[in-house]
Amino acid sequence: MGTESVELLAAAVVGLALLWLVLQPIVVPAKDTIAVYEPPEPEETPRGQALLALKEIEFDKATGKLSDVDFATLHARYSARALAVLGDVAEPAAGATAPGASGDNCPACHRATVVGAWFCGACGTTLRAAVGS
Repeated sequence: MGTESVELLAAAVVGLALLWLVLQPIVVPAKDTIAVYEPPEPEETPRGQALLALKEIEFDKATGKLSDVDFATLHARYSARALAVLGDVAEPAAGATAPGASGDNCPACHRATVVGAWFCGACGTTLRAAVGS
């Protein structure tokens, strides 16, 4: 066997190996792959959308794009939606009142409260007061 024969044999082996690599995905059926669960992006979930809407209206209020009346209306609407999505909607205690219903100021930080709010949006102080306690 001469060097030409060895080179020809080596070229044939390399050629067949390359041909197999190219044709393998077509000839051999692929194994079934298990689908990997990828959780949705937070902004794509109802919870994320509700919280994002609240953030946006708070930013618009801070930058002066929303009036106090518009902010109160939108905040009440999106807060109710967020609470419904989160599943944290709890009925108020019997006899409890919400000072935020009339737009009072927070007793702790003295900022204006949102109509119907149970907690101050700035400092988190509880705004509800139980009757008789």
